Amino acid sequence: MNEIVIHQLDDSALPQRRRGGSAEPVDARLLRTIAAALPPDFPPVSALGVETALEAMADATKAAIAADLDCFIAWCAEDRRAPFPADPEDLVRYLRHLEAKGRKPATLSRRMATLASAHRLVGIGEKEGLPTDHPMVRNALRANRRRKGAVQRQAAPLRYGGALDERGEVKGFTITALLDACGGDAQGLRDAALLSLGYDAGLRVSELTAAAVDHLEPQADGSGLLAIPRSKTDQEGAGSWAWLSGETMRRVQVWLVQSGIEDGPLFRRVGIDRRRARAAVPPQPYHAIPGNTRHWQERLRGAPATQAQVTYTIGETPLTRQGVCAIYRRIALAAADAGLVDIAGSKLHDAIAALSTHSLRVGLTQDLFAAGEDGAGIALTLRWSSPATALRYGRKLAVRSNSASRVLSQVRR
Repeated sequence: MNEIVIHQLDDSALPQRRRGGSAEPVDARLLRTIAAALPPDFPPVSALGVETALEAMADATKAAIAADLDCFIAWCAEDRRAPFPADPEDLVRYLRHLEAKGRKPATLSRRMATLASAHRLVGIGEKEGLPTDHPMVRNALRANRRRKGAVQRQAAPLRYGGALDERGEVKGFTITALLDACGGDAQGLRDAALLSLGYDAGLRVSELTAAAVDHLEPQADGSGLLAIPRSKTDQEGAGSWAWLSGETMRRVQVWLVQSGIEDGPLFRRVGIDRRRARAAVPPQPYHAIPGNTRHWQERLRGAPATQAQVTYTIGETPLTRQGVCAIYRRIALAAADAGLVDIAGSKLHDAIAALSTHSLRVGLTQDLFAAGEDGAGIALTLRWSSPATALRYGRKLAVRSNSASRVLSQVRR
């Protein structure tokens, strides 16, 4: 019989992945990248202006600008062109370079938006206009979309299935299958609570990893509310609320009791140390131990039997974006191994690889469209920036509840 022990320790006590040096602060990285792009004779930039601009940006935005800018600077160096101020003709050449490498239209548009933000940050374009807004650049983007099409690849949805799948059309991985694949140990309880809460609230991964114990508000009927202090579309922190089902609240409560978490981040890393059972080792007489044996004293004493032990170590810091994605894919593989989904061979590998941190949010959006909800209500519920964004994830399902389907379904059977 296994002995189970649960500890809460500082994350430094958990095994750590190797990292190449200390992480550079995102502000410092962005400033270093922009400095590398500026010509030596560039006029002085307002330090206060840069400081306030950085304060207004989310860290994820600054990291994305730095990464995209690195790519542009590398292309300029290889092609012997000046990064800043960018020349519109050079931007068109850069767009064609990206297209030749197979980059999608959405990536090209994002790269131009990144360069526009970087130019504004150092005061370029305030009077003369941004090079990214030049008609030549806009035409190049439009031509790329005509050639390639504007449809974006989206994350594979993790829909609920079951009661929300009356037409029987949800194939592949579902929330119900993944919940059934979660074990009953500390890691499995955490994973089940993570999946259930992330689906009910339609959380972005940044919102999911930021969820804390004091953000939960149980309701009298067993359901709950989750406070979302800040999100991608709420950078100023006005805050919003999401509804949680009674099932989710029960799963979260079981996880909190099992882990001993009373405050702070809701979902944390779980370290697992498994030790096998060992049979008793009887003491050996001195003359029976070979002369070159190391640790011969232990053989003289012998060792008592020990039972198998599993130790779970709960960290203090929240899960990372990469950690959440790894959890989804690990559980999906477990669901496939348990026969909970009908996918095999290369299709299984592709289906697991298609899952991402956005899969729960896409799944709930599609389930709501399938249930007949309109785009405006879904956008409001899931904190989308506009109904158009929600429709992008459920355009096929939304057709079943549009005006034509509602009216004609009554007369054309």
